[in-house]
Amino acid sequence: MTLRIAVTGATSDFAAAILPALLADDDVDSVVGIARRPLRMQHPKLESVRADIRSPGLEEILRGSDVVIHLAFVVEELRDKTETHDINQRGSRNVLDSAYAAGVGRLVIASSINAYGADIHDEPLDESHYPAGDPDRYYFHDKAEVEHYAEWWLRRHPGEMAVSMLRPTYIIGPDFANDGIDQFTGRVGAFPQADRASYQFLHQNDLADAFHRAAKQDLIGPYNVGPRDWTPVRELARMQGQILFDVPEKPAVAAANLAFRLGLTPFSGQWVTAGEPVVDSTALSEKTGWTPTLTSHECAAVMVLLQGKPILGAEHALTSHDACEAALEPASRFVGTVGGEHVSITTPSGRLHVELHRSSAQGPTVVVPVRPGLHARYLTPVGQELAHAGVTTILLDLPGHGLSTGPRGRVTAAEFDDAVADAADYARLTFGSAVTVVDIGDHAPPPKQTLRGLRRHHPVNPADGLLPRRVRAHTLGGRTKTRTTTATSVAEVIDLVGGAAEPTSSRAHSSAR
Repeated sequence: MTLRIAVTGATSDFAAAILPALLADDDVDSVVGIARRPLRMQHPKLESVRADIRSPGLEEILRGSDVVIHLAFVVEELRDKTETHDINQRGSRNVLDSAYAAGVGRLVIASSINAYGADIHDEPLDESHYPAGDPDRYYFHDKAEVEHYAEWWLRRHPGEMAVSMLRPTYIIGPDFANDGIDQFTGRVGAFPQADRASYQFLHQNDLADAFHRAAKQDLIGPYNVGPRDWTPVRELARMQGQILFDVPEKPAVAAANLAFRLGLTPFSGQWVTAGEPVVDSTALSEKTGWTPTLTSHECAAVMVLLQGKPILGAEHALTSHDACEAALEPASRFVGTVGGEHVSITTPSGRLHVELHRSSAQGPTVVVPVRPGLHARYLTPVGQELAHAGVTTILLDLPGHGLSTGPRGRVTAAEFDDAVADAADYARLTFGSAVTVVDIGDHAPPPKQTLRGLRRHHPVNPADGLLPRRVRAHTLGGRTKTRTTTATSVAEVIDLVGGAAEPTSSRAHSSAR
């Protein structure tokens, strides 16, 4: 089976998540990306077509496609609501009608749980609940109207084209940046009915998996796409230390409308809601085998971290491999590798994250405290190389760095000592051998010299929200008690502790330059 898939809205954040999954599939022969702007990515399978979804020539563009995935929609608010409704509603109708006229066999429409409306319900909604939308909220209204047209079309054309409407919950990930995420992770938050408001956060990779599966089998009608759990906004605030206010809805809507008219905010009161309805996605799982890899709680933590905010409490720390890798994705793209086990060490003040690289040989163990301003993923190639050389390596995120909890970019000398001691204790208990603490690097000041008050930090990878913009310490360097050995290369580490094999490279810190 080889498929030709056309994707509208190919420059959207949804497309940034979904296109790589389609292009990586050997069953997909080609992908046609349709958008009004040039595509953001290039690939041998990807063909770019610049067009408006309202164009009468859309039928010819879609001709020859086996599947159409319709993502194009106005999400970020325009002042001209007539234009908004025309793009969303008439454009979506044109996509459906043009796909049918072009002989397409399968159409997957990106809808939203907002099609249900903005009301909070006591129980999760399944697909039997009517998508009423909300006439006072353009996005909610238009998503519902598109679904109504698709349902009407299906009744008039039974068995002629498989049309599905996927209703995702709130999407987060490295390719998603919007005003909503900024509000979720701001210093101060405000929600109507804050004690009841909640969201189901879904990672972009799980979104992509759902659309990928829908593109390869005939689904008919609506399907919810969300995690099994949900995150109250109060919990989200505690996770990051946000100050959260419960505000009356009507005054909040009026204030947002005024600010929007004055150009002070990018959104109006149409986006002021008491959270979102919670949904049940059992139907999609049973039909396609789709299962989200991350919980809403984990996605909320990933969102906070990617926005450059800290996870403060141990109860909110990421522990699963998939969740840790999701938070580290921008760093992994930069370094060009993934790998290692993720271990979360509980301490009196929170949790320490270490990236563990096990040697297959019985050999020495080293703890590497990653320097302030960086985190373990930037030394992953070093850990892999040392493990290959017979040295089990534990890369330690200092408190307030990487996936360790604590105020972002802040670590005192005492905290440094405690963190290294905790990591060394873990290593001794786990591997039963002597442990050496090694500072690896040749281009940045060592940890003790870095712990000297506030300094501005210029991240090596601006796309990585886990890298602090400021590094602060409250104790002068040199007062730390931890004895560390400094090495500038993997070879020096091998000389210090011994190993089972020759290293493959002599520069230990090259990946973090």
